[in-house]
Amino acid sequence: MTREAPPGIAESFATEQQKITAEIRELDLLLESTLTEVNRLRSREDGAKAKADEARGNPANFQRNEIFGIADEHTAAMARRLTMEGQLAALQSKRKLLDRVQSLVGTARRQIDEYAPSGHAGAPVDEGRLLQAVVDSQEEERRRIARAVHDGPAQAMANVVLQTEISERLYAIDPQRSRQELASLRQMVNKTLQELRGFIFELRPMILDDLGLVPTLRRYIQTLIDKHRIRIDFSSNGRDRRLPADDEVAIFRLIQDALVERIEKGAAKDLALVLTWKDTSLEMQLESDGKELPPGTEPQSGLTRAERLELLKGESHAETRPDGTIVVALRLPMRPAAAMIT
Repeated sequence: MTREAPPGIAESFATEQQKITAEIRELDLLLESTLTEVNRLRSREDGAKAKADEARGNPANFQRNEIFGIADEHTAAMARRLTMEGQLAALQSKRKLLDRVQSLVGTARRQIDEYAPSGHAGAPVDEGRLLQAVVDSQEEERRRIARAVHDGPAQAMANVVLQTEISERLYAIDPQRSRQELASLRQMVNKTLQELRGFIFELRPMILDDLGLVPTLRRYIQTLIDKHRIRIDFSSNGRDRRLPADDEVAIFRLIQDALVERIEKGAAKDLALVLTWKDTSLEMQLESDGKELPPGTEPQSGLTRAERLELLKGESHAETRPDGTIVVALRLPMRPAAAMIT
């Protein structure tokens, strides 16, 4: 029998959901106006490009300084359009994130509505702390996205604009040098594309929805190997299978956090990750070299590993072996197949 949810946390989640809905409405208005501005700038750029093409096709009809002025006008128009498109892409990413957060908060509200006090044993959960952790996690993720877009794609696109301008200036003067600049530009664009794909994968790996936990981990681990130039052995024992979507996301984030912690904070260079699938549980063991981490290295905002494990009803263990190998082990119960059918 479903019982009434604790009023404090239920009302807090309802309030948070209303705030997110209001933010989504404001963001949609901003997206609409930004898209309109992008279209306006694109039209202006097309006009400047037509004038630049005319100057390149009939240079005798223009003075040298006039040709450079037209090229500068086209470059400036393209730079403004690229900058605005970068802002549009960032807003669209934030919109997708808010949709995901809205879905998670809605799921949490539904679970709270089914809360039954008599069915929970053990120490009481600090509801206010968990709610604040969820809100902090949202804000931290938004800050991370904004920082990543600014430091990565935005800076790269600014460099693309600069190199495009150089190539245009060289086109009529030194075609060979212009071709070299264009080749360098192509490499830069390709590198930026790869960075964007990696950024999107970290934000929300789409193959997690399509293929499940093990294929997603294989691809993610390969990105870590390529990025950090380290060694990671990964194996999955037993019959791996699809889990409820929320469980797959939560387990992936737990394993992701453990890997990143050992690599970036523990300076590990040689790691081995083993998943063991059992009938009713999933076990993970991560062995690595590197240094031990002092207590309190987990984030002060957002959900800690202990809180994530509590939500999954899992448990963890960490030890350092005599040879210096650091071992992190997780054991997570899995919902039976019948519970996955809705």
